[in-house]
Amino acid sequence: MGNTEKDSGKKKLPPPRYGHILAPGFAAALEAHLTVEVHSAPFPQALLPRLQRAWKSNPNARSPFLPTYALRELVECVEPGVVAVDSRLEEGPWLHALEQPHNDLPLQLALETWITTQVAPHQDDVDWFTLIKAATPLEWSSQKVDLLRRGRRPNGTVSPHRYAYDLLASHLAGRWVDQKLTLPGQKAKESAVLGPVGGRGERAVFLWPPRELTDDDAYGLWTHQTTFRVVTMPHDDRLLLRVIPHISRFGGTPPAYIPRRSSDKPATATVLLHIPGGVLRDVERPLLLRAPVTVTGRMGEMTWRWQPGISRILPSLPSSHLYPDPNMVRTAPRTYSGLHRAEEHQSDPVALLWHAAGYTYLPEEPGDGVALRTSRHSGKDSSADNVPDTNAEARRPRAHGHPSDTGLQPIDHLLLFEHLSEPLAAWGFQPLDRLEKISQRRAPRLGPVGPDAVYHLELWHAAPGTQDAVHLALTRVLGYTRTSVRTDGTDLVHCYRGECEIHLRLRNPGTLTSGLPQPTMRKSDERSAFRRRQRDERTTALREAFPTAEQLTGCLIEIGKPVSFAAAHQDDPKPLLKKVLPSLNRHVQCMHPVTRTAQADAKQESAKPFEGTKVRCDDIERAVASVKDILRSLGHLPRLPAPRGIDGPFELSTVHIARSRGGIVPMLLRMHTDGHTTAQLIATQGHPREDPMPLSELPSALTAGRGRIRQRDRAQLADFLTQALALDSSMNRLFLARTQTLRNKEVWPWLQNDHITPDALLLPGTDCASPIRSAPRTPTDLPGLRIVRLNDDAGEIPLAFGVNTADTAMPSAEAGEADPSTESKEIGLHEEAEEDSPAGNGDDAAVANPLPYEWGRYSGVVPWNEHTYLAINPRPDTHQLPKGVSKYSGAERNVTRHGANPTSLEIHISFRQPTDKAADLASYVNNLRRCHLHTSTPTRLPLLLHLARLMEEYIN
Repeated sequence: MGNTEKDSGKKKLPPPRYGHILAPGFAAALEAHLTVEVHSAPFPQALLPRLQRAWKSNPNARSPFLPTYALRELVECVEPGVVAVDSRLEEGPWLHALEQPHNDLPLQLALETWITTQVAPHQDDVDWFTLIKAATPLEWSSQKVDLLRRGRRPNGTVSPHRYAYDLLASHLAGRWVDQKLTLPGQKAKESAVLGPVGGRGERAVFLWPPRELTDDDAYGLWTHQTTFRVVTMPHDDRLLLRVIPHISRFGGTPPAYIPRRSSDKPATATVLLHIPGGVLRDVERPLLLRAPVTVTGRMGEMTWRWQPGISRILPSLPSSHLYPDPNMVRTAPRTYSGLHRAEEHQSDPVALLWHAAGYTYLPEEPGDGVALRTSRHSGKDSSADNVPDTNAEARRPRAHGHPSDTGLQPIDHLLLFEHLSEPLAAWGFQPLDRLEKISQRRAPRLGPVGPDAVYHLELWHAAPGTQDAVHLALTRVLGYTRTSVRTDGTDLVHCYRGECEIHLRLRNPGTLTSGLPQPTMRKSDERSAFRRRQRDERTTALREAFPTAEQLTGCLIEIGKPVSFAAAHQDDPKPLLKKVLPSLNRHVQCMHPVTRTAQADAKQESAKPFEGTKVRCDDIERAVASVKDILRSLGHLPRLPAPRGIDGPFELSTVHIARSRGGIVPMLLRMHTDGHTTAQLIATQGHPREDPMPLSELPSALTAGRGRIRQRDRAQLADFLTQALALDSSMNRLFLARTQTLRNKEVWPWLQNDHITPDALLLPGTDCASPIRSAPRTPTDLPGLRIVRLNDDAGEIPLAFGVNTADTAMPSAEAGEADPSTESKEIGLHEEAEEDSPAGNGDDAAVANPLPYEWGRYSGVVPWNEHTYLAINPRPDTHQLPKGVSKYSGAERNVTRHGANPTSLEIHISFRQPTDKAADLASYVNNLRRCHLHTSTPTRLPLLLHLARLMEEYIN
């Protein structure tokens, strides 16, 4: 950034043009059948009344419904034969299996553990196992089921068999293993194993054994994962199957740090146990079993324990020998990886840490493959021998991440798609038809709502480099000019003028942004009390040092990384700052200290000096992002454009539902073309009146705990949504409805694929299946209203790529570029040019194209049917890997490289006015993902929903 790149002499390729769009997926053939035998068992009904009474008497119960999610997790961990667990215990089948389990003991143990830890921990005088044995054995029954049998709902959407979602993916994954299907680039000694059952009926196949990888002294394991998932699309009468490639990573050395995913729960991790075929029963396929562990500590002090449910069940399980000591797995991952074993150890258990984002690992000591300062078996710090070491700090091991990267390339998705077309055709599935293109519209030019606005910022810093980076970001990147520097008390205030006016006050917070000491007590109540005291003391100190600001102020706070606080046995102060400072009329944007020195001869461009300064380019990028984001928080927003064909006032609105501890926080956001953006929270007992407020005031309201309701308050939420639609208004308006938070059957079931009917609105809270419900509302009944449903589930929505066959090839002429000044003209969709390797595999452009057509990334809006569109963002600047680099058939080093595909966003035009064109509304909503001043990268969600999600960091 900021460096002049040398002209390589290569002529940049013109943007490629594609004639068709290919979505790599499959649909069940019209006359196809897939009959299997399904074994089902109901929940033991004799036990259910006793459980319900026990749950109602549980003082910690937060819901009237039994916590069946925990039971499902236990069953999946101890009985791999069960492929689906229903959460409804009162009626119908509870367990489903494709092979009937012959031993009820694991299920009995899972039930006992669930009851004693989740349902009735307060009734420790009850012999639950005896009660369970009296209510079992389970009454298994079997039936022949055609998993491809389907119907058609009134809105045109397919109606699959009720077992299709739960069992079809597991059946297909099992057939893959039985028929020994292979992947592109699979090696001779590699085979397939079944993965654990996933949510929503997903089932994956893993290539086994995992492959070893060393890169920049980091060692780890990785393998290919192929996930089957059954999906539907609105108004599509086909049963759709997605086959999704992934890269799964496993720890190769002892972990140094595993982050907590919740502030009130300990860190957890997942260990995958390899179960060879025939170990648990004669006909069983080889599979991977999920085993969760609880993590405490870090580095050499880290310990693992099986989660309480597993640890209670383990001694009585017939397969307990498959569960090794988790701490042994942690300290000796090579021993338990199963690789390079002697013959006498081939039957030893195989267990691997399933890598997730944020994990770091200790380096290996040369020669013995054991992590530095970590014992191979005991898990204790091997340096704890009381011998003084003056050079210990210099030799302290530096943790590293995993050497492989999960991102896959378009070529990988398409290779898998073509590779599976033939075997899936034999199973009754056909490739999806190719999609046609439509004309696209450019995103509008944006201007700020208040070009003459004045924003007050504070920079809390100690490192001089941080101030230098912020100054350079403002003056050399964002186009501001420093107009004056003045003294206000003990503070210096720098004034900048550019797109708006900024007053930047420099402040030194001292130790107020340092980490909070962690408790050393053993009892949880004592630890909680200690943390409360520390937070109260820090809060008091913050209020004394920084009284309430007269104007709304944005705080750029220099703060360390979470891993640094963990290494110092301290709690990260960022959550506390986010909670306290909004009450002092300050918004918070944290940035790491700028302390690294730029190196002119650095290999990476990001580490080189920025425009002749001593500051690194990547530090300038971080400073730019921080400044733009804090300005966004203070109200520096774009002026909302109106959709094509709408003149006069226009309003965009949405309701976002954020999660809170034991509750939810619904937020209504509205943005007008006149420049006003407001937010409104739901009324509660503690705050019975909630009026619209400027969006910049929302953080202080959220940190005060306003707008939080219980998850069970569905009727109140439905009323809030109905009010958001402004049914009494005739103003032109568009409501964005995100399915992930709103399509719950008790909130707004009309948004579900099964029920959504264009231009026939059923209000939130309406039971779509009720015969006495009110008649649907039409555009005539609700003038001015438009509703667009958004689905951003990456596993549910197909990807889309551009393709050219021999008869549809289009020239890649420079004329394909659109004139950027013609914003209102319809233009042919063009894609960004791919560098280096337009068709080849790897970095060599001379390598032959492995596919029977030309292909590439595609960005824009693609019609799925008359009302449904796929919206694909352009490739971000950070994704610069040549498109021909494959992680299936390319060089092994390719797995270390970062590749990615912008996932599709489903845009459904659910309710529109007679003069509207569906394609225009879809393009408008897609362009709202670029309608930002705080980032030039298109976001996953459109404007208002993106802003609402950013507010979640202020919710406790």
